[in-house]
Parts: sequence; C-alpha cells; structure tokens
Amino acid sequence: RMLLRAAVLALHAALLAALRPGDPNVCSYWERLSPRAGHRDTGGAVPAQAVPSPWRTGQHSHGVPWWRRVLYRTEYRLAVRTDYRRRYQCCQGYYESRDSCVPHCSQECVHGRCVAPEMCQCEPGWHGPDCSLPCPAGTWGPGCNRSCDCAHGAPCDPQSGTCHCPPGWQGPQCLQPCPGSWGRGCLMSCSCRNGASCSPQDGSCTCTPGFRGPSCQRRE
Repeated sequence: RMLLRAAVLALHAALLAALRPGDPNVCSYWERLSPRAGHRDTGGAVPAQAVPSPWRTGQHSHGVPWWRRVLYRTEYRLAVRTDYRRRYQCCQGYYESRDSCVPHCSQECVHGRCVAPEMCQCEPGWHGPDCSLPCPAGTWGPGCNRSCDCAHGAPCDPQSGTCHCPPGWQGPQCLQPCPGSWGRGCLMSCSCRNGASCSPQDGSCTCTPGFRGPSCQRRE
C-alpha cells in the first residue's frame, strides 16, 4: 500500500510539472516543504571577555596595552528553516487534460463545446444552456440570433439560413415564381396547351377563352 501511495504521489507530481506556466488557465501556489532542523546560522561576531595578554605586564603589543585588547569569538545558534517551492495546478473551474487545463461544464454540451467554466458554445442551429434546443422557427445561426429572410412563408435552415422554398417558388429568398414549371424546386414541367397559364404551385392550367380540359387541349 505504501508503494502504491508513493507511485500515485509521483504521478501527481509529474502531472503538475507538465503544466505550462504560461497557460492562462494555470495557477501557481507555494508548497511548504518539511522544515529542516539543525541548520547552522552564523550569529555574527560577539564581544568576548577580555583575555590577559601573553606578553608581560606593562608591555604593549603593536602600541595597544593589554588591558585594552578585546578578543572576539563567533557564536552559532540552532535554527529551523522552512523552504517553499512553486507548484502549478489548474485554476478553479478547469481540469487537466493532455498537459493543459480545459474548462469544465457539469452539463454536457450536446450540440456544442465547453468554452469556459459552466458555459457552452452552441453549434449553429442550436441554443440553450446545454445546446440541446433547436432554433425556434424563423431563426438560425449561432445562438439562434439571426432571423430568416425568406418570402412566401418559406422556412430556413437553422444552421445555414438557406431558404427552403415552397412549391412554385425559387431563388435565394423564394421571390421568383417557377418559369414554365411547377412544384417544389420547379422540377415539374407544365403540360398546358394553347397558351394556357400554369400554376407554379400545383401545375394546374388556366385555359384561354375557347379551350378547356386538364391541359386546355380541347376547343369548346
């Protein structure tokens, strides 16, 4: 068990060391190390008791009488010194992933990604705290903050804003009627004859005077 605990601590230390201090999401702190006792700290020169000169009484040493001479000794005191070292960890709201600190969102960003602590950035066409709600009708884009610009009640794609034209209409905003055709996407050809007009919505013919029938092919 002791070996396992040591291995876990070593792994944790290695992960902390792998974090880049320049990462804006990395915070630092000072770790207190175990104090070291028995450190010898120089106390400085302290005046000692006058010691009789080895020379005879009345003699001078280099012009200084023996009764004025003062000897010094160096004293030491036992001190305890505490060392610190700088360590790095992910800031609050972030967690470590592949040697970097990434934001944490307690709710999964269903159609988006976590860009800040508890903040999802939704993909175009989705909104909500966890990006799980589709854009309401008539809106599109990131955050559903753009309005559809489609005519004739055409809905737009919630991601790109592209208009889905109803039958009989075409163009970027569904403003142009089908030319000589009908249906969704103007893919159906009109079968009207004798100068009859064709409905772009359902392909029905409006006969000119003197003609009748589904395709205005018969004279009255």
